[in-house]
Amino acid sequence: MNTPSHHPRPPDPPRVSARPIHLHPETQLAFSASHCPLYANALALARWAGPTVPVTPRGFPEPPLIGEAVRALSLRPAGLPPEPSGHAGPTRAEDLSSIDPLFALPWWEAIRLGMVELTAGQARPAPDLEERARDPRQILRWWNDMFETTVESARGDLAGTGPGTTGPDLLPRVLRSLYEAPDRSRVPLADLVTELSTGPEALSGPSDRVRRRLSDLLLPMLWQLTEIGAVHLDHRHARPSSGPCLVRLTPLGRFGVREILLSVGVPAPLIEDFGRVGAAEFLDSLHSFSLDGRLIAIDSWLAARTPARALREIGGAVDRPGSALRRWDGAKVLNLTSSHLGPHLRALLGSERPALASLAAIVLLGSRMLDQGEIDRIMEDHGPWVVVDMVAAAMSTGEVGLVDFLTSPDTAGLESLLLDDVDRLRRVDHPDTVRVLEALCRVHPDPDRAARFRAAAVRVRRDRD
Repeated sequence: MNTPSHHPRPPDPPRVSARPIHLHPETQLAFSASHCPLYANALALARWAGPTVPVTPRGFPEPPLIGEAVRALSLRPAGLPPEPSGHAGPTRAEDLSSIDPLFALPWWEAIRLGMVELTAGQARPAPDLEERARDPRQILRWWNDMFETTVESARGDLAGTGPGTTGPDLLPRVLRSLYEAPDRSRVPLADLVTELSTGPEALSGPSDRVRRRLSDLLLPMLWQLTEIGAVHLDHRHARPSSGPCLVRLTPLGRFGVREILLSVGVPAPLIEDFGRVGAAEFLDSLHSFSLDGRLIAIDSWLAARTPARALREIGGAVDRPGSALRRWDGAKVLNLTSSHLGPHLRALLGSERPALASLAAIVLLGSRMLDQGEIDRIMEDHGPWVVVDMVAAAMSTGEVGLVDFLTSPDTAGLESLLLDDVDRLRRVDHPDTVRVLEALCRVHPDPDRAARFRAAAVRVRRDRD
């Protein structure tokens, strides 16, 4: 008998975990943060305020001093693309409407972050400014605060653009999409808009008019994020007339988005930490990832251990009642390294622990290392356990998953193997046998087979009672 090497695949549940990522070292991230335009401008203004600078009741220096700071520090507008000539914009002190945007945001960021102190009509650098500005952790705390504030500000701007706009929904979706994209990949802005408009997790609420304007709404927000180094826009493609706009989340932006995800309770594992996760937690988490995230998680986990150790750990995690789905997921993981496990798996076939013998059988049947004679022998010895495991795993997402299993071109008809020898099935000590048979009799589309599954369930239940 030739048995397919596939495994049951229940429908993906709503994604919960972010894909595992690698972060740059703290010192490297801090170096990048310190060179972001908004951060660098804020720190430069804090230093410029020394020893003191007179300020108005609104907390601003007088216009001549603002103009002096803009010229001396070469400040440029925050959140705006550079002019083609590289000119940063007007800096004449007498034109306060042009100077104020250049100065106001980094100045207030410096005050808000505690880089600058305001007292008695004067501004001065914080006493410990230089010491804190050399601490990588403090730099990243300042930067992350600035990043979250920029995101919230952009969300507020989007929420006020008109009826039907979902500012609170739009930015998290954009940032999450960029976070899930492969490292260093550049995503066309048009693709982000399409995903937000028509993808499986499309925004609900915006009107057609707002949907048509999503690109126009997103681009200013993305430019704001470039000022703090979270996003990179391809400058050659930053205007509609010059081709598609390409967006990339920088390593610093990946750090910032991860902090936001963690703050709202979304698991966001690191690749280097994921390898230390125990087998049970690892297997149970796989279905919360996207497909790409799942592959990264498996590669990361396997890279941290030898194939033999992976087999031992997974075997320990799946040898318990109610672990059918975990066994099938464990088999998928071990299939990626099965060429190194042949002798171990063949030895495990003789285990007195049926769950472990079944795990070995599943991996070997899917390994393509067996000839037809070996396949037949394994099915003769372990077939009922394997098939019950397969159906029980499909049922892990409910009877909808079982219906998909019964109608899928890859798995249709496999359940009939349970009816080939009911007397033998009665002797199989699988804890899910009765539950599987009763579910099959409820949902099987063939009335005759449904009746046979009902009769088999009665006989097995009677034997066990």
